Order: sequence, then structure tokens, then C-alpha cells
Amino acid sequence: MALRGTNQEFGRPYNRRIVLESIRLHGPIARGDIARRVGLTVQTVSTIVRELEEHGYVLSLREEPKGRGLPPATLRINPEGGYAVGIHVTPLGINAALINLSGDVIESTYREAPNATPDHAFELIGAMVLELTALRPG
Repeated sequence: MALRGTNQEFGRPYNRRIVLESIRLHGPIARGDIARRVGLTVQTVSTIVRELEEHGYVLSLREEPKGRGLPPATLRINPEGGYAVGIHVTPLGINAALINLSGDVIESTYREAPNATPDHAFELIGAMVLELTALRPG
């Protein structure tokens, strides 16, 4: 399924998401290429990219010129722009992993918890999340 943008004001969060997803899937990628892929104007893409750069989610890179003119800046996900914690609960224990925006596992931890009650499992998960997130600023 191709991601397509919308020019409606209520579609702004959606447009932001599809631009970010396009950068994640196809980066490094130029603004013009993003605009063609998602059906938005280059100006709209540039406005969204500016917001994403200000929040630290994407990085703008410029290659060395190989001929005449300046090559367009390309965009890629900033791996350190944000993190998520993934949790996997099994009958024997709990795995937790800190993952960056590029999908790389930064750190992981495991706690044995054979047949843990839900309350005990939630306590362990909370402690594991705190442990993993304490490793990164922000």
C-alpha cells in the first residue's frame, strides 16, 4: 500500500507520519523524491521536514559535489532522535529491549519470572523500563 498525503489541515499529523515513514523506508532521500512518493508539494514536505529536524527525528546530509551545481540535501532518520522499549513476556520470564529510531537494539535485559502473577510481571516490567531508559538522555 502506497502512502499518500492529504492537503487538509486535519491531515497534518498524518502527513508528518507519512513523510517520516518515507524517510525511514527510503532514506537517504531528497525532499523532491519524498514529495513525489507521497503526493505532497515540495513546500509542504520542506515544512514538515523542518519540524522533524527541529525535534531531532531526521538528519539532513549533503554529498560532495561530483560535477556542476550543488547536489540536493538528502534526509535520513536520526537513530538517536528517539527510543522505544519493546517487552516480550513468556511463561519463564520477561525480555525488554531499548530500540532507537532506526530499529537497532541499543540495550536489552532479561528477568527470570516463572509463572509470575500479572502484578509481579508489571512490577518487573516497570523496573526494566526504568533501567533501560536511564541509559539514554531525554
